[in-house]
Amino acid sequence: MDAPQYKRCHLILAWMLLQLCYEAAECLTMTEIKIPKHIMRHEDAALGCKFDLDGESLYSVKWYKDGFEFYRYVPRDMPPGQVFPLPGVDVELQNSTDVVVVLRSVSLQSTGRYRCEVSGEAPSFQTVSGHEDMIVVVTPKHGPQITGGQPRYQIGDMVRVNCTSAASKPVCHLSWLINGMHANRSLLRPYEPLTVGREGLEVARLGLEFRVRG
Repeated sequence: MDAPQYKRCHLILAWMLLQLCYEAAECLTMTEIKIPKHIMRHEDAALGCKFDLDGESLYSVKWYKDGFEFYRYVPRDMPPGQVFPLPGVDVELQNSTDVVVVLRSVSLQSTGRYRCEVSGEAPSFQTVSGHEDMIVVVTPKHGPQITGGQPRYQIGDMVRVNCTSAASKPVCHLSWLINGMHANRSLLRPYEPLTVGREGLEVARLGLEFRVRG
């Protein structure tokens, strides 16, 4: 079969499937994926998955993180909910259903891509899916600290100071202001973030260097 005939067959097949779906009025569709884009560490996360069966019966709802299944809901099973162990994913089974999954006390390992997959019953076994990314955030415990400064300077003295943030995830963005104005880029001395602790939190550092003028 040459290329034009092959493409034509594919188009005809796609058209027939659309017609079948339209005539049967049983098109399973995903209507909403609701996953927090950012969430604080130790908070509970509610992952929502809404769909329209449009006349079909529900066969299963499956949830994946980074391609690995961690929760499955099958109405005909007893109990219908089932959990599969996965690092960073602690499912609160008693509060999870076919349309929502609750993750208990998320950690940095909970960061990733979450996908909901919904399948209809036989004979069609139509399947739809949707995904969103979730990032777990750790805020710094205190404000940035300035080191290296002197109480007094004279004209001509060199000022060399550093600003260091507390550990966080993602890393903080630091800025220097002189008399309420952002310092010129040429005066800044950027450093690579430091990674600290077992969780890999990051510490931001930014130096400032200039000569005192009259």
